[in-house]
Amino acid sequence: MVAEYLSWGQQLALDQLTDIASASDDAIEIVRTELPSSEGGLLVLRLSIETSGYQFQIGGFKFRRREPIILKIPSKFPLQPPSANFGHKRFLGRAHVQWGNHLCLYQATDVEWSASDGMFGFIKRLDQWLRDAARNQLDPNDAPLHPPVEYPSSDTKFAVDINTPELANGAFFWVGAAKLTTRNKYCYDISEWSEMPEQLPKDERFAAVVLINQPMPMEYPSTTSELLNVLQDRGISFSFLFSILKLLALCQKDGEPLYFILGAPMRRRAADEPLRQHLTAWKMDSEHVKALRTIVLSDSGEVTEEAWNLILDWATKTPTEWCRVYDNRPEVTYRRDQETNASWFLEKRVVLLGCGALGSHMGEYLVRAGVKKLSLVDNSTVNPGILVRQQFRHYQVGYSKQSGLAVQLGSINPKVEIDHKYADLTKGWPDPLCLQEFDLVIDATASRRVASALQHDWDALESTPPILRGSINGNATQGISTLKMPRSGFGPSDLIRQTKLAAFHTQELNDFARAFWPLEQHKPGFQPEPGCSEPTFLGSAADVAFFASSFFNFSAYMLQRENDDVAKALFVSACNPPDQMFSRIIDLGKSDTNNDVSHDYRVLVSPAARRAIEGEIKTNARTGSSTDETGGLLLGEIDDALKTISIDVATGPPLDSIKSSDHFLCGVEGTEEQCKFYAEKSGNSTNFVGVWHTHPVSMPEPSSVDLEAMAQLLHCQEKTPRHVVMLIVGFAATRPLWRFHLFRKNQFQVIHIEKGIASNDN
Repeated sequence: MVAEYLSWGQQLALDQLTDIASASDDAIEIVRTELPSSEGGLLVLRLSIETSGYQFQIGGFKFRRREPIILKIPSKFPLQPPSANFGHKRFLGRAHVQWGNHLCLYQATDVEWSASDGMFGFIKRLDQWLRDAARNQLDPNDAPLHPPVEYPSSDTKFAVDINTPELANGAFFWVGAAKLTTRNKYCYDISEWSEMPEQLPKDERFAAVVLINQPMPMEYPSTTSELLNVLQDRGISFSFLFSILKLLALCQKDGEPLYFILGAPMRRRAADEPLRQHLTAWKMDSEHVKALRTIVLSDSGEVTEEAWNLILDWATKTPTEWCRVYDNRPEVTYRRDQETNASWFLEKRVVLLGCGALGSHMGEYLVRAGVKKLSLVDNSTVNPGILVRQQFRHYQVGYSKQSGLAVQLGSINPKVEIDHKYADLTKGWPDPLCLQEFDLVIDATASRRVASALQHDWDALESTPPILRGSINGNATQGISTLKMPRSGFGPSDLIRQTKLAAFHTQELNDFARAFWPLEQHKPGFQPEPGCSEPTFLGSAADVAFFASSFFNFSAYMLQRENDDVAKALFVSACNPPDQMFSRIIDLGKSDTNNDVSHDYRVLVSPAARRAIEGEIKTNARTGSSTDETGGLLLGEIDDALKTISIDVATGPPLDSIKSSDHFLCGVEGTEEQCKFYAEKSGNSTNFVGVWHTHPVSMPEPSSVDLEAMAQLLHCQEKTPRHVVMLIVGFAATRPLWRFHLFRKNQFQVIHIEKGIASNDN
């Protein structure tokens, strides 16, 4: 033997196999070695393998005592795996045997082949394959069936996303037509199945369809005559098939081929599932379609001999021109994103507010996840500068963003119902959209004005769909996303405030607090067109995609797992530099929702404030008299635009306070320091807003003493507030009843007299 063309890898394979054979006790014998005849040629090794150790079961491969196996070793071994063939074609038509003798050892060679294992791993895989083949375990009951094999020769392809029709009980076949829609110049979609009508519209394209109730051979016929014979054996006569083809030929355009979809029950997605149709497609070229049409349209006796000769030639000699079928039917395939976070979005209805940086990326994730409906809302246009990071195309400059994004997303998934509206969201929720029909609202505007406008419009609603909001800091290194579930008690603007408090109150989030709520603006915002463009953040498409995907997965994860009364925030930093990547989810808590009785403001009381008040009432009863009034300060924020009072902190009575059964006189000792502390701790969001006190045995209505105290606060201080909240806890000694009163400066007429101040509550 001349080893001139034997590569290093082939020599390694030969050495390894020789060692295996020597240690096999004659179970493996190298019968013949054929060296490569040229540079890069194959090393061929003919083996004889002992099979007596393989246990035969019904339906399995019946091996001879020794089976001839031919190995072909490529010159790039071990980077490329060998192949194995039987030395005969006795197993022609069996699953996992192609071309009559080739063994399909690997389902995914790139994943399963290990170069480091070399021939040792390959022989182990071959041994397991032969063992499973003998036991009829190549397609075990708990695994999908190996699909049959057809060898495509046509450039035409078909994509199938819809399940096939069911055969009636006892039926041998189902005959009909498949409506074809053009996906691109290479591929058709099968968009509809219909039973065969007497005639088909000529302005649409159809393929003939036959679904049978018996399996086809594992290797589909390579000639038309063989295919016709196989179908004949399964109850589809040539005359019946011919009549179907003639009908379809009449609706084909001149010069167009005809396609035939063939289904056979040879697929199974999982154990114990019924067999489903394996779909194949073959093509009749335009010349034969024309001949068929000629035969159908010619009067009896006047059919040209040439047309019949062409059809006979097609039926007896023409190779079968198989087309590639991309099968994406739910009945035989799994979604590649099933059981991921994104699976929550399947068949959901979502409205996306803002179609820019975050919105354009999240829109793509939504349509790929299979949302049923997506509504896009924006009022800006595509300009050249945004193409560096937003999901638009060069030709879309000048489009409105919502219409441009609708085009982009529709090209990704045409099944999604996409509508778009040009609207200024700072003016509130767009009237034509029905909020309650959506499963999720995504606010990708990063606008506090939009959040306030939405909260104003939704204030009277008992609940809203979950709301996801996201924003990125000025240099795209940090992002915050919030998710409000339907009954959390917060509005969109409330969430921003709660998130700010969480950032300032949590030490590891202080960087986020400084980035999103700086106490001083150290430098102006980034303007891409200096002097004439709105400030924006500085970041790339990759930066935006990182945060968009983080926010998307955060929301999907929470939506699958959380109750409908929670609100949470995700704080995430990008890998810039890499050692600073960070993420944390914060529970934004729940606030009691009340209403003030004077002006119908919504009052949100934090759990901490409620605990402080309840704790002081109990302490007062335990250490003093249960009939003595007690009280303290209320700190938070009053938002007149949204008619919202947020109570973050409630203090106990200052040290110089006076308690009695007649009234509570709130002291001032230490209050200035307390207020300053909470203001600094909250980024100036938690400030003095009012006072609270108890009426141990009476209704929570302001007394004349209470009104005088309010007048003092609103008129007789160096810096008087515009309004003050008073909380009175009535019947505090027995059954506490909370009531909030908002007093404004203009409610009091103050008369200055020599001995004090008289107040008149209007």
